Amino acid sequence: MKYLGIDYGEKRIGIAVSDDNGMIAFPHATIENISSTLAEIKKICDAEKPVQIVIGMPMLIGEVSPFMRTIRMFGDALARFVQIPVVYENEIFTTKMATRDGAKKNTLDQSSAALILQSWIDRNRKKE
Repeated sequence: MKYLGIDYGEKRIGIAVSDDNGMIAFPHATIENISSTLAEIKKICDAEKPVQIVIGMPMLIGEVSPFMRTIRMFGDALARFVQIPVVYENEIFTTKMATRDGAKKNTLDQSSAALILQSWIDRNRKKE
């Protein structure tokens, strides 16, 4: 089973995909967050055929920020548009981790998306 990961940002959105077995996440693309964003992600979904989309959510204990609400609205709209279930994964510190791991500015968002997706994969594999 293949999965798609998203690092949502107000300017750019990082995309990652897993291998066909859903075990390893790979950076895939960075797209601009503009009016055609959902259509761009749908093209990627049509090509990659993920069964689940994992969106990073900066979850702080006890707080729901306006940005978290924006991400949730984006996720809801994306799920309706591509007809693929969306789940959320804590993304706290993923950009810092991607920077520490050597991601360059032009690949930072997709590297962060890969970290988010890999975190979700690893956590769900432990449940099995």
